[in-house]
Amino acid sequence: MRKLFYGALVLPLAIAALPAAADTDAEALYSRYHEAIEVAKLCRNITFDQGDIDRMAAVIHDKIGHDIGAKRLKLLTAGQRAGDDLVKSKGCESDEAKSLLALYDADLAPVVD
Repeated sequence: MRKLFYGALVLPLAIAALPAAADTDAEALYSRYHEAIEVAKLCRNITFDQGDIDRMAAVIHDKIGHDIGAKRLKLLTAGQRAGDDLVKSKGCESDEAKSLLALYDADLAPVVD
């Protein structure tokens, strides 16, 4: 009986853990895009209007597969903070900032007016 219960418990837990890795990757990428946007705003003195924000959001959602769940605002805010902290601590000429600006230029800048 104990063995059966253990097996019955482990299998659903293992199955439930499988999609978590993909969600984590999507969540990390979502946050990274928002970090890139924040670095672009700060380093290039860019202001986005609502149309720009909507078009960038569409690109980001395409890149992450459209679904990150209820953590969206938390991840967006974390990305913005990370971008702000990066610029304040290391500056716009740091390798990290340049990498984020390259991400912004490649994927998001083309949809901004």
